[in-house]
Amino acid sequence: MKNINTMKKTFILLTSIIMFLGCSLDANNPNNLLEEQLGVSAFTPMVNGLEGVTVRAYGNILAPYSVASDEMIWIGSRDAWQQLNFGNVDNINNEFVDAAFFFVAEARFWADDVIARGEEFSTTDAFSAANRTDLARAYWYGAVTYIVIADMFDDFVVGSRKTEAAPPVGPANMGSLYDTAIGYLNKAIALNAGLTSALKATKARAEFSKGIWAKNNPVNTATPLVSSSSAAALAAEALADLGDDFSVNLVTSSSAPQTVGALDIAGEVNDRLEMRLSNTYVISSDDKRPDAIGDSNPATTVTLMDPIDNIADPALYKNVVNFTAPGLYPEYPVVSGREMHLIIAENALANGDTANFTAHINKIRALDGLTPYSGQMDAQDLLEHSRRVNLFLQGRRISDHYRFASPSEYWIGTSPAINSPGSFLPITISEIQSNENIN
Repeated sequence: MKNINTMKKTFILLTSIIMFLGCSLDANNPNNLLEEQLGVSAFTPMVNGLEGVTVRAYGNILAPYSVASDEMIWIGSRDAWQQLNFGNVDNINNEFVDAAFFFVAEARFWADDVIARGEEFSTTDAFSAANRTDLARAYWYGAVTYIVIADMFDDFVVGSRKTEAAPPVGPANMGSLYDTAIGYLNKAIALNAGLTSALKATKARAEFSKGIWAKNNPVNTATPLVSSSSAAALAAEALADLGDDFSVNLVTSSSAPQTVGALDIAGEVNDRLEMRLSNTYVISSDDKRPDAIGDSNPATTVTLMDPIDNIADPALYKNVVNFTAPGLYPEYPVVSGREMHLIIAENALANGDTANFTAHINKIRALDGLTPYSGQMDAQDLLEHSRRVNLFLQGRRISDHYRFASPSEYWIGTSPAINSPGSFLPITISEIQSNENIN
């Protein structure tokens, strides 16, 4: 697989940034720096710090989101994980959603702050070509955070700055966060700083995700398919530049353990065993970890079968291995060539273009050596399966549970996920208690 890592292997978090700045700025007392003293020379470590908090937020929010889907099952000792597994997604007091909320809010705040500083620095003569690339990176990290918030939360607070609390966006307005992400990506693309193809792929995801959001607010199971010609066009451009099987990833690293955080999905699943990948997807003889992830044989690891060839799905197997084999330090796919094909295929199917749907579904199937689709089954069912295996553990599943009327087998009848489909994660108790704007 062609892997595009936009991240450096060594991350510089905010504590390290302060140390760096203390050695690099012309100040009367380098141990007593003020924010207004920060200049262009500080911008690269700022963006590297943003990189680190973005990775940490992504891994930590992916844990509660994924266990609330059918992708994972609770096996540990902490009941708050079990409640998410049951579909009780809207509890403001859930300790693990609350813990992840801090990281996501931090990433959102720091993205906006770093971007604002970069935009200010860009008006100076000292702003270099390398700084432009850093600014494009900052826009990308900010866009990723806004997309994830809109994908995973029913409401959020955006705009708070330090001691100044902002009101919630409001559930009806959460779709506007995709617009913020798209705006950042447009600015990054305009910089022409060398990341254009990955930025277009991310914009395709943002535009298409906004369409999926609309299908779940309110839930529309009668016409669940998303039509977005602009997302499909962007996806086609990204594929032309990057190939069919590219992946743009966020990368964790043992050299920077603070990019992981306390409750990230890899630590909770691959190390602590609070959850595991569910029987719906994998074989787990010990009910802890998937079997035989290193033998290159999907049949010994994966339970979910390809619906045409009736074999253990190889796309799912790749995602299982890519997540479990690295242990505490996996890479998190943000956008991929497979998702670009899925976007084009769904847009085509939504508009009755079965030929284009077939062509792009078969592009994905060819990557795994599977038999081409030629009408053997319902096209929408094949689309749902293809999304399920190619986007496994990538923060997409709950939306598909709702819009395709395919609830998790682990959701209980009294849960909001069953009784109020379209429910996602809430603003949590820590923000509620500290923000006078939340009732």
